[in-house]
Amino acid sequence: MSDTAVADPADPAIQLPAVQAPAAPSAPPPSGAAVIQNEQGKANSLLNTIADKLDRLVTLTVVTAIADIDVVQDDPNQVGFTCRPKSGTTIEAFQTQVNLVTGDIENLISRDFATNTAYHSLTEFHLAQVTKSSDIVSTNLKAIRDLAVQISGRTG
Repeated sequence: MSDTAVADPADPAIQLPAVQAPAAPSAPPPSGAAVIQNEQGKANSLLNTIADKLDRLVTLTVVTAIADIDVVQDDPNQVGFTCRPKSGTTIEAFQTQVNLVTGDIENLISRDFATNTAYHSLTEFHLAQVTKSSDIVSTNLKAIRDLAVQISGRTG
């Protein structure tokens, strides 16, 4: 027989020492100035993110292309499709890129598109699309500018 006794923790006569969790360090609540500075930091971060995205959106591209195409439904359960040139087909195209910051304009025109008189009306259509797109972008950029001015609290 052993002379070692085992304590039963469920026995109400036995009191085990209470285990306390270490106290979490308490930080003083932030001051009003710290809260304001934090909110200004968040607003500046948002504006910086918007500015970074806008920097990437400086090129307007308009493409008018003529080719045999395959029409592919993206998802049979939804309305929508994608047009892709058929494999091995010749593509005649007119592409215009406008740098919205510098105003530089670059036109790439396939030889047949440039010389085939049958494409003359498509050339006019393409140039009209460039003008419309440029107007839309200008309107959208003005709206974004106005929104940024409102958010920053500055006057235009």
